[in-house]
Amino acid sequence: MSMTKAELMEAFREAASAEFAGFSPNESDYTYEFSARFERRMDRLIRAESRPTWRFVNTNPRRLIIIVVAVVMALFAVACAVPEIRESIAGFFVRVFSDHAEITTPEANREMIDDVYELSPIPDGFYLKNRTKSDAVIITEYSNSVGDYIILDQSIYDFLPLSIDTEHGEYTTCVIGEKTVFLHFSKNYTQAIWTENNYIFHLRYLSQVDIDVFTSWISFVKHI
Repeated sequence: MSMTKAELMEAFREAASAEFAGFSPNESDYTYEFSARFERRMDRLIRAESRPTWRFVNTNPRRLIIIVVAVVMALFAVACAVPEIRESIAGFFVRVFSDHAEITTPEANREMIDDVYELSPIPDGFYLKNRTKSDAVIITEYSNSVGDYIILDQSIYDFLPLSIDTEHGEYTTCVIGEKTVFLHFSKNYTQAIWTENNYIFHLRYLSQVDIDVFTSWISFVKHI
């Protein structure tokens, strides 16, 4: 027996009413639980936005330095295939794709940045060019006369997993002093990431460099 459109719509309404009959229309009848890590991050963002330094960083054109790496990582990840391997290396969670890997750092436990770190001494030939600071991130740039850059990021949490090129580079871990460092190096780009004193550090060099020279710079990162 065929049904008219009106009869079909009525059947759908009855089915929907039966499906949701046990649900209360009052939102107060329900409780929502979020993970502790999610709540900590939301608290940090709310506190950071309420401080005067947030307005400075958020309206200054140099804020692009803070977000550009994260945006590139996100776009790069969307274009790639499903991860092939997931592994933990010295506390770093690694997802290996066909042409890159994503590195998630151990979680830091800071509400805001209380201590500023920098390269001390500054490597020969370089000078402090710029420092951008908020309650959650400090980005310090060093340059030389030919336009090479060393960039040191200090943050209280990782914004997005670090994406590294595995087609044209290699990665490994090493111990420098008392810290375990994740290293990624290729012909014209070298970077390191580690946690120290409950901060996350990311050191990058945007030109070719000897790996021993670069690792010596990691030992220069000190609280000022």
